[in-house]
Amino acid sequence: MGELVEFQPIRRRPKPLWREALGEVLRTERLDQDRILTEVAAEAGVSPQYLSEIERGRKEPSSEILGAVTEALGLELHDVVRRVGAGLEARRTAERREAERRERVELARSTSSTPRGGTELAPPQGGVYLLAA
Repeated sequence: MGELVEFQPIRRRPKPLWREALGEVLRTERLDQDRILTEVAAEAGVSPQYLSEIERGRKEPSSEILGAVTEALGLELHDVVRRVGAGLEARRTAERREAERRERVELARSTSSTPRGGTELAPPQGGVYLLAA
């Protein structure tokens, strides 16, 4: 009988969450302004712990809290939204380029390892080959 060989499917990184991208934008802006967390939190009327969780992408703030934090940073809400969108787009573009690069490397690897005159089979949809004896 044949031997069953399992191939691991390509693991895709989960898509970034809005709250994570938002947190990156807020933290980057705060650090660019050389301001400490407690200062911005006090001005926004939130606890430093809560602002830290927002910046780390652990909490998704309400529109009121987001408005207060952006105001404390001297930003307009539409500027923050635009930055978050640009960051997500840049990440998506980088991931797409990396996936294309991996495909080219894999294609080059598979064509160079195929015996002359032989054919290389792609794994079925489930990612498993069944080899006959």
